[in-house]
Amino acid sequence: MFVTNQAAYRGGGFYAYNCTTTLINNTIIKNFCTYSSVSAMGGGVLAYSGATINGKNNLVFLNISTTSPQCSGSVNFTYSDVDGGLSGTGNISSDPLFYSTPPTGFFFLSQTAAGQSQNSPCLDAGDPNSPMIPGSTRSDLVQDGGIVDIGFHWQSYLDRIPELKEIFVEALDSQEPGTPSQQPEKVSLGVSNYPNPFNPSTTISLSLDDAYPVQLSIFDLSGKLVTELFDGHLDAGSHDFLFSGKALPTGVYVYRAKVADRVLTGKALLIK
Repeated sequence: MFVTNQAAYRGGGFYAYNCTTTLINNTIIKNFCTYSSVSAMGGGVLAYSGATINGKNNLVFLNISTTSPQCSGSVNFTYSDVDGGLSGTGNISSDPLFYSTPPTGFFFLSQTAAGQSQNSPCLDAGDPNSPMIPGSTRSDLVQDGGIVDIGFHWQSYLDRIPELKEIFVEALDSQEPGTPSQQPEKVSLGVSNYPNPFNPSTTISLSLDDAYPVQLSIFDLSGKLVTELFDGHLDAGSHDFLFSGKALPTGVYVYRAKVADRVLTGKALLIK
């Protein structure tokens, strides 16, 4: 999974230099190059200076650069969904129909079996000769059957990182349509922290319509706890918490608010 990464002008999501490499079942999305000149290329994937990137079953969408925003250079993908199209066997260029996206969720693929109105075109669209892999791209975390899906399979990675898996599952639970008892009726977390991206600090806002016990924590994408911003009781109203990234490296940080028996999450992008 390569998401919301950035580079100055070459390969915002994935960059290969003078080598041959292979990408299989990745989701490469919302990466970008910061320069606006024509030399800014390959917002998603860049094969540079004799490099070749081969692969299959990849989802490359919504990346940004002045030139060739999704793929640039010798990129040879098959059975992949590439925004704007890419020549190759089995490739498509279709809206992947994500069910939920950061910062309020994760890049699940929609499916009627889980209650969404449409099936994602990425379901069962990978290479028919590819082996099935652990995990799922789907909003109910059901394992693929028959033909592998295009894109990143969440569970196979999360099983190795218990702390991040907890965040992931709780985020899914908090966003399922479900019954009224499954929904946070009184609590809303201001998931659009401001500014975002940020450097060196950002404000995370939490609004409550009643008094609740609250724990607000920050994790990196490996699931490691970075800091606890708050652990206590809060009255009704709006509450702001400053998260400083001054001593932290560039990257995406997950903030998680436990409010009574509910959990809400968001993501903050630190760029230095």
